[in-house]
This record gives sequence, C-alpha cells and structure tokens, in this order.
Amino acid sequence: MASPFQRIILDGVPRQGEAILHWSAELAERHHDAPWTRSLGATLRELITGSGALAARTSGTTGPPKPMMIPADDLIASARLTAASFGLKEGDRALLCLPCDFIAGKLMLVRAFVSGLDLQAIDPSGSVLGHLHGDRGFRFAALVPQQLHQAIGEDRARTERIFDTVLLGGGPVSAVLAEALQGLRTRVFHGYGSTETVTHVALRALNGPDAADHFTALGTVRFAVDDRGCLVVHTPHLRTTEHRTNDVVELLDDRRFRWLGRADNVILSGGKKLFPEALEARTAAVVPVPHFFAAMPDERLGQCTVLVLESAPLAPEEEAALLTALERVLTKHERPKRILTLRSFRRTSSGKVVRSLE
Repeated sequence: MASPFQRIILDGVPRQGEAILHWSAELAERHHDAPWTRSLGATLRELITGSGALAARTSGTTGPPKPMMIPADDLIASARLTAASFGLKEGDRALLCLPCDFIAGKLMLVRAFVSGLDLQAIDPSGSVLGHLHGDRGFRFAALVPQQLHQAIGEDRARTERIFDTVLLGGGPVSAVLAEALQGLRTRVFHGYGSTETVTHVALRALNGPDAADHFTALGTVRFAVDDRGCLVVHTPHLRTTEHRTNDVVELLDDRRFRWLGRADNVILSGGKKLFPEALEARTAAVVPVPHFFAAMPDERLGQCTVLVLESAPLAPEEEAALLTALERVLTKHERPKRILTLRSFRRTSSGKVVRSLE
C-alpha cells in the first residue's frame, strides 16, 4: 500500500517524494550530521517510503516501554484531532523543536503532512530562541516545559512575538512556569497523552480567560477510572479504543479530570496519599537543583517523605536553610523527614529522572 505521506511544506517550499529526502540530507549536512537530524530524516523516510506506519516505543504507563507500530490511520486521525482542536489550517507555520526519536517529534511531522502546515525544524537542544533568526511568527509549536521556561526567561517579548500557540508536553508544569505564563499573549496549553494514545487526547489552558486546573477531552475521547482510581482513556478515533494508565486522577465527569500523579510513585504517609509530582510542582520555586520526592519506611507513619537532590552533600547550614524554604510551599505533613543527595540521577532515554535512591 502506498504511503499517504507524500507532500509536505518545509521552510516555505512544497516538496514531494524524493525531494523531501533531499531536504533532509541537506539539513543533516548543514548541521554536521547531528543526531537530531538523523532521527528526523529516519522518520521522514519511514513515513514516505513505507505504508505510512511509524515505529515507536510505548510510554511505559502500564509497564516497561516496548516497541509498537502506529498505523497510518491512527497517525492521520491524531493529526486531524490536533488541527481541529487548535484551528490549524493549510499554510500555517509550525515549529519542530523536539527530537524525532520520540512520539511528540514524530507527530509534528505527521501534522505537517496531514494539515499542510509550513514546517521549520531546528535543533531541539539548547535555546529555542537562540536557534531562530528574526521574529517571523509560528502559528503552532510543541515544546517541553523547560524549553518554554527558558525562552520566557531569555526574552519574554520576543517569545510573544514569535509564538501564537504553544502545546506543552513531556512532563508536569511547575508552579513557577505556570505563574510566569500569566499575562503572556502567547496561548499556552498543557497536553495529556502518551505514545499509546498517539500523543495528546486532552488539553488544559495554562493562561488566558480559559485557564483551568483540569484537562478536558478532545473530539470524541471519553474518560473513566478503574478500581485503583487510575485513568482509563476511550479513543474511538483510534484502532485501539481503550487505554488503561497508571495515572491517578480526580474524575470530574467523562470529559474532564484533574491529574494527581503516578500510582507507582504515591507515598502513603500516616494514612494520607502524597503525590510527589504535585509536591515537586511547588518546590521548583525554592529548590535550585534537580530533585524528586520519594518514600522511605517509617515506624510511625508507615512511609515518610524524603527529598532527593542531584547535588553534592549539603553542609548542615545549607540543609537547615533548605528546610526553612520548604516550609513556605509545603504543609507540615508534606515536608520531608530527610534530605538525601546523589551526585547524578539516572535518567531514561527521553531524559526523565529515574526515581531511585541509589
């Protein structure tokens, strides 16, 4: 079966078939065959020379990541859902600044094929603004939270001029970033999804008049919870129509939920459930190094909270100052009983921290 992905606009120029691969080769040459250009080129070749299906790895929401194939029909359905949700139309400029090793980057390419977006690709590492020349705007871009936070810190006004709408994914949004987005003219949304759901199936606005603390389903997507309180996603637009997750949520109705955290990270302390991700969203403002919260056995509470820092060991006065700072953002029950340090965290291939005390 011929691939449905044969025409795309790249840097303002419509390209078809082999011309797409020539563009990819020229991009790799200009950037000295950098890894991000190789993964982009491999994804383009996979899309246009095969049946249109893409190889990916599951997100690990229900077990260890494993290989999977996403059929072309699912890719197209996801891209159309995005276009409908954001009002994207042919010729709209879009920015690819995520690696195509992972689903978010792959789907930006798919959206350009399906919706006729005019796509520009830049190095996903370092400063997004630093890789862009001039202030020509983008109608749509998908970023990870750190990229947007850095851009706002470097030049808030230029960020507003360049980006009309930004979709954030790849991790929780800290309270610091959420606060920084208030008053920003760029519309910013946080997406919920996974490789299994072919990227986002729900959104929440982070700024503007529609800002919310809960996610709302897109299209015909519906939600439920299982007996663990974990989200079940119903996706009639995909071949696999039900996806069970390890995300603990507060279900508001079958279209809306508040995300609480991962079931496998929950700390059961004194009969209360503490969600490390929620704590970390608040402590990002006062802990200046990468960190996470974890559980340790406690005779009285069952489990107690510990704070793990990617840092050299702290001097007693440094630890005391940090504990005092934490009092401003955490309740007494949430505060860590101990502070541990590790020289470096283990991370997954996608850069997520492995929550291990070793």
